[in-house]
Amino acid sequence: MKNRKHQDHFDTRRNFLCRSACAGLGVTSVVNTLAHLRLVQSAIAQSAPTDYKAIVCLFLNGGNDSNNMLVPLDGVARTNYDSARPSTHPIHISPTAALPLTAPAGGFGQSNATGFGVHPSMTNTQSLFNSGDLAFVANIGTLVEPITRAEYVASPRVIPVPPQLFSHSDQQLQWQSSLPDKPFQNGWGGRAAELLNNVANPDSKVSMNISIAGQNSFQVGSSVVQYAVGTSGVVGLSGYNKSSGAYFGTGTYGHAANYSVNPVAYAPNDPGRTLQALDTITKLTRMQLGETESHYQHHLEEGYNDVMKRARDNEALVGSSLSAATTAIDNAFAAAFPGVTTLPDIANQMKMVARLIQGRSSLENNRQIFFVSMGGYDTHQNQEADHATLMGNLDKALKGFKSAVDAITTAEGTGNLWNDTMVFTQSDFTRTLQPNGGVAASGTDHGWGGHHIVMGGSIIGKKIYGSFPDLARATGQDVDSNRGRWIPGHSVDQYSSVIAKWFMSQGTSYIPGITGANINDIFPNLGRFQNSLTIPSELGFVDFTV
Repeated sequence: MKNRKHQDHFDTRRNFLCRSACAGLGVTSVVNTLAHLRLVQSAIAQSAPTDYKAIVCLFLNGGNDSNNMLVPLDGVARTNYDSARPSTHPIHISPTAALPLTAPAGGFGQSNATGFGVHPSMTNTQSLFNSGDLAFVANIGTLVEPITRAEYVASPRVIPVPPQLFSHSDQQLQWQSSLPDKPFQNGWGGRAAELLNNVANPDSKVSMNISIAGQNSFQVGSSVVQYAVGTSGVVGLSGYNKSSGAYFGTGTYGHAANYSVNPVAYAPNDPGRTLQALDTITKLTRMQLGETESHYQHHLEEGYNDVMKRARDNEALVGSSLSAATTAIDNAFAAAFPGVTTLPDIANQMKMVARLIQGRSSLENNRQIFFVSMGGYDTHQNQEADHATLMGNLDKALKGFKSAVDAITTAEGTGNLWNDTMVFTQSDFTRTLQPNGGVAASGTDHGWGGHHIVMGGSIIGKKIYGSFPDLARATGQDVDSNRGRWIPGHSVDQYSSVIAKWFMSQGTSYIPGITGANINDIFPNLGRFQNSLTIPSELGFVDFTV
C-alpha cells in the first residue's frame, strides 16, 4: 500500500535562512518575491538534488468533454447523465459501452456512483488505470475563491468568479497561470522554474522549461525562458547551414560571438546572405577583433550577438541530447499505434519528450518541465466521431509514452524513470452535459469544472480523486448551469500544487533551499482554498516515498 501522506521535512539552518530572508523582504509581487528568493539561494551554498524529476503538462485545447471521458455507471450520477444525454442521442455512452474501471479495495470513494468507466476508445487508459499507473482527478476548474451554487446564482453575487468563464483564450490563460483574478504576468510552470532552477539545476546548460508545442503561457517566466523544440528535433536559426548534419554551437561550427572558429557555414540562400552581411557589419564594429568574448561599441550589438550565441549553443546542446538511438522509443509508439504509418501530432510530441528525457544528462537539469498540447476539442458539432478520434489518439499517446519511458529505463539499467516522470492534463473547461441539439451532427457547449488525468510511477493510481459531481442540472434562475456546467469542487491551484510539491521534493523532504511555504510563491491563491502546507486527502494522488 503506497503511503499517501506527504510530510514537510524539518527546517534546516539553510531553509530557515531562506524563509526568514524572504519573509523580511516584504514584497507583495510574485515576480519580485521570486527574484529576491533567487538572490538568497545564490548566496547560500546548496546541495543539488541527487534525483531526476520531469513533469509533462498536456493541454487539451478547445475544452475536452470529460463528461464522456470518465463516465458513471450507476447511482444518482448515472440517472442524471441519462436524463441530460439520453440514449437516443449519438454522444450518449451507455454503461455497457463504457470500459469499466476496476475499483480499489473500499471503492472509488465517490458518493454519486459506485462504478465508473472510460470512453470506449480508451482501452489503454483503462489498463493504465487498473494497473495503478494512472488516476483521475474529478471536477477541477478555475476559481477565485470557493463558491457554492447558491452563492453563484445569488443576486448580487458576493463571491467573485473568474472573468470570462466560458471564453477559450481566457480560460486557457487562467489554467496555465492559476491566477484568474490578476493580469497575466507568468505561468505557474514559469514560476516553479524561477523558484527551483538555482537550487535544483546549478549546472544547467539549457532551459528548465522545454515546449514541444511552441510558445505557451504555462512556461512564461522572467529569468528562465522557455525553449521550443519541434517534433523532429531542434529548430535551427534561419540563415545558417547544417547540411553536414551537425548541430551548431561550441565544438562544431562555433557560435555567433566567436568569429575565429571557421567555417561559419551560412546557408547558400537569401536568408544566409542577409545574415552573413549583418554578422559582417557586427564584426567590423567590434572594438577588439578575434577575442572569444567580444566587446561591442553598442549594447544593441552585444545583445544581438548574445541572442544568436545562445540560440546556436542551445541548438548544439539539445541536438546532442537527441543523438542517442531512438529504436526503443520508436518501437514503443509504433506498438501503441498498430498499423498507423503517420503518427498523430500528440504522439510525436510525447515521443520527443521521451527522447529528451533519454538525453537528460546532456542538458544537466535535475528538474525539467515539458509542455505538449493537443487541439480539436472544441466539439460544438460532429462530436460523436471527433471526440472518439481524439480520445483514441490521446489514449494511445499515453500508452506509447509510458512504454517509451520504461524502455529508456531498461536500456540504461539504472533507476526507474517512470517513477521520476509525471504527466498531467489541463483543458479550457469541460463541456455541457446537455448537447446542443438532438441531431447526429450536434455537439456540446462550453462548460466549467472537468475531470483530468494524472499518470506516472509515483501516482497512487486506480482511484478517482477530487469530488465527482452528481451531474444534476440546475433549475429556475440558474441559467448558466441548467445545461450541465459544474461548479468546480477543487481549484486549479489545489490540483496543480500537489504536482508542484512532488516536483519540489526529493523523497519526503523538499530540495535543500526550498521549504513547504514556497508553494505559495508558485500558487499565491492556494491559501484561499486550503492550508497550503498540507494536501487534502481527496487530492492525495501522489506517493512521495516512491
